[in-house]
Amino acid sequence: MTKSWFLQLPSELILACLESLPFDDLDSCLKCGNRRLADIIHGSVFIQYRHEQKRAGVEETPLASNLAVADRLGYLKDREANWLSFAPRSTHTLPIHFETTGLYDLTSDIYFVGDTADPTSRTCTRIKYICTTPGPESWHTIDVGKPILDFGTALEEHDLIAIITCTPHNDNPRMASVDVSLFKLSTGVPHPLAAHPTLHVHDVEVARGRPGLSIEIVGSTLALSMIYWQFGLRDMDVLYLYDWITGIAKTDSLPVFSTGLVFVTEDILVVPNPIDETLDVLHILQDAEARFLHSFHLPELAPLNSIFTFQCRRSPNPRVSMLRPSSATFLPLPSDTILLFSLHVGNQDGSSDQFFVVHLDRFSAVINLDSDREDLDVEWAEWGPQCTRWLATAELSTHYITTTAGQRMVTIPHDAPQHPAPIRILDFNSATIEAQRARGAVDGPHAAVRVVETSTQSLAAFAELIVSEVPYVEITSKQHFDYGAVLINDANVIGARFGDRTVASLEVLHFG
Repeated sequence: MTKSWFLQLPSELILACLESLPFDDLDSCLKCGNRRLADIIHGSVFIQYRHEQKRAGVEETPLASNLAVADRLGYLKDREANWLSFAPRSTHTLPIHFETTGLYDLTSDIYFVGDTADPTSRTCTRIKYICTTPGPESWHTIDVGKPILDFGTALEEHDLIAIITCTPHNDNPRMASVDVSLFKLSTGVPHPLAAHPTLHVHDVEVARGRPGLSIEIVGSTLALSMIYWQFGLRDMDVLYLYDWITGIAKTDSLPVFSTGLVFVTEDILVVPNPIDETLDVLHILQDAEARFLHSFHLPELAPLNSIFTFQCRRSPNPRVSMLRPSSATFLPLPSDTILLFSLHVGNQDGSSDQFFVVHLDRFSAVINLDSDREDLDVEWAEWGPQCTRWLATAELSTHYITTTAGQRMVTIPHDAPQHPAPIRILDFNSATIEAQRARGAVDGPHAAVRVVETSTQSLAAFAELIVSEVPYVEITSKQHFDYGAVLINDANVIGARFGDRTVASLEVLHFG
């Protein structure tokens, strides 16, 4: 047998050659049957740390990179154990000494909320925000001086907050200007990358009322959907796609029937369509063009039923850079995340909310970028059961949609303020599911943990049985809480209590 000169090298050099290899290649090395090679691989703390990151679906931030590798590995294992056993490291309260509006967002480490509204216009002109990481934190303010409709962020990627405003014309108060102001969050000044710090969207009659809208920012693309629900004409219910850096529209505006938007990749956008009862997949091309690739059909609705609203959520969004690191130690990988969809379905006799989760990996696999046909219909049976999980709505507070982070989702019953109830964390991480299957159901001191497998549900809103083949690990806290809603970001579960149309308090359960 030919002697391997590679194996004659010092162990330190062999490890230096191996420790950054893909795991498939490391598995091949282990299968070659060489004991020394196996001992080097199994004994490497760095390889163990990489494996734990992959298993957890996270990437480290500079806060973690300052630690020794062994300490990072220990911290990450403790973090995952905290989530799995519902054992937060600490609990703290975010002070709220002002009336809030209905505008809000929760990112990797920042909670945003609209400041006190003007009593006449019922809109605010300022956004307040606070870090959710434990420590002495105070509220910060961005004041745009104009009525705010909504806002969106791309913090890790661009340190960017985009605020949509609606300002009546001075010379014609029956008309208003809708604009997007682009700010660098850390400084509060117009974003230096934006050639035009204010993007003019359109002028609109004030009589159309306040629009519903969604805004998502990934890479250079700013996607903005607007629907004027209170107005009879639908001619201004459109999706805008901008290059926010140049200020130039990427394509002509496109008609939409719902404000929901969610990016799958930097150039693939899902637009829920309540009229056709589909998820429409839009491919944003480089040459000022966008085309619809697929329409993924939902299960058939029961007779006379319609979808009234159709919202969606993803956190984190895809990103191609990291300009503003989070204060969290680890961030969920954008490639390992779930998509949450919320529908309000019904007829003249009544309505109900329906929720389903889409497994990103499985969904991405059924999107065909190479198809020559545009707007290719994909029936529910061809994609739905294998890619989705429908959830019991009675166990979900519908106050916020910011209930997912990475592969975790947090829920609490809607009547928890009157009847305190457990918090449930649903973990869709395949490695966590596999490990919990091997372990079996656990009744721990802080939580009951089990795997929820494939289900078949009969939902009154639909004409057919709903099969969900996407499993998850369910972590149900032993402690009961009276929160009106729960939210989640990279390191925390946040419980919200409400006063008279305002957020009264925010309690942060910090898991690390």
